[in-house]
Amino acid sequence: MKRSPATPLVLLLTSLASAVQAADLTDVANAAWSYDGTWRAARMNWNADQELMVQGRAALFPNVSASYGRYDNDREIEDLNVDQSYGSEVSTFTLTQPLFRVDAWYGYKEAQSSTDIAQANFEQARQDFVLRVAQGYFGVLRAWDTWVSAKAEEKAIGRQLEQTQERFDVGLVPATDVEEAQATYDLTQVNLIVARQQYDIARDQLETLTGQQWQTLLELRDELPMEGPQPTDMNDWIEKAKVQNPQVQAALYNTELTENTAKRQLGAQLPQVQLVAQYQHSHLSPDEDPNASGVNSSSSLFDTENRQIGVEVSMPLFQGGGLNSRRKEAYLRADAADFQYDQAVRDIVQQARSAYRTVEADALRIKARQQAIRSTRSALDATQSGYEVGTRNVVDVLNAQRALFAAERDYANARYDYIINSLTLKSTTGDLQQGDLAAVNNWLAPDQTLDLYNPDLEGQSEEMMQDNSPIN
Repeated sequence: MKRSPATPLVLLLTSLASAVQAADLTDVANAAWSYDGTWRAARMNWNADQELMVQGRAALFPNVSASYGRYDNDREIEDLNVDQSYGSEVSTFTLTQPLFRVDAWYGYKEAQSSTDIAQANFEQARQDFVLRVAQGYFGVLRAWDTWVSAKAEEKAIGRQLEQTQERFDVGLVPATDVEEAQATYDLTQVNLIVARQQYDIARDQLETLTGQQWQTLLELRDELPMEGPQPTDMNDWIEKAKVQNPQVQAALYNTELTENTAKRQLGAQLPQVQLVAQYQHSHLSPDEDPNASGVNSSSSLFDTENRQIGVEVSMPLFQGGGLNSRRKEAYLRADAADFQYDQAVRDIVQQARSAYRTVEADALRIKARQQAIRSTRSALDATQSGYEVGTRNVVDVLNAQRALFAAERDYANARYDYIINSLTLKSTTGDLQQGDLAAVNNWLAPDQTLDLYNPDLEGQSEEMMQDNSPIN
């Protein structure tokens, strides 16, 4: 079913945003709808492509033309020794109606195929827009989580450095422990700078997408239903992708287009029959010089009208080999389009299979990452206890701390990956709709907000660091 770009994608979602003050996914999508240049260009191209049908039909309808000319004429009849000078005005109106035009008919079929391709491309642009909105919104949240984790890690390593320095001052640890702790701390500061930069970039990208600054965004809930692809049978996704994917549909319509082009080029070599009706009015006026030789002025001044109607038959016979060459070219391109369609189907099957397996793995990764956090936290506690009694050194403690923060970052990234990859999976089937944004929007927590320009970095990082502090 064809969709008009005039209906906003997210109007159905607006009511969901009214209950909260912080911006959510629907607010961002609404802003991007009217601002994003790529999406607006796609909508304008869609409107422009609708004119192809009008142009394709034009060759089948009557063609009316008019012309007017004014001329100065000099004519010499040598045998009669007559020189004539006169002016003339000619007005012509011509109507033609195709009766038999194979090339015009298949030109019309070409226009239909071109419009179908434009519709498929527009559907792809619509789904790309939905993905860009989701990537922009969750890109900010992802960068924020990374920045908080980097700050918490920097604090934890910094405190470990202070403790190691104190132990060194009283002779409990060697200088190498202090150097190891210092090197690790310096590395966390580098990571903190990079995390801050990535956050600023993600925030700027969201503003570029929507054309406005956002003060606060809703964050993800802690518990989310990330159970994997639904339906669970991969073949269901593949079969739907083979039929509904916009890129596959565009490739299919392109085969129809090239076939119609080939038939149009063949039709250009066939006879063309058209009805022709013409009216012509001529007005002649002699030279105003009464002494000019030739017929007298009164006999030279006259108006004539000419009317004719009939049928014209025309057929190109030879154009330097160009006719036959264009026909061969068109049929070869039609064969190429068939191969391109087959390849498009193979590609989308592979993409759907990969996207399905990615989402399936994402769901498992989320559970595994949760377990990894528990395991690394226990490992840190054990390592810290060993360090206290002298069976572990500071390098072991630092590595255990970094492993815990890395596990938490991996868990956060796995959740965002699941969301984006789930939307990508739906886009491979051509089934990414407004309701998918609404469903994801419900995963946001109304009571958890991120202040984009004054984020609580210290408070959030301190809370994370306390959660990850080893038991002494």
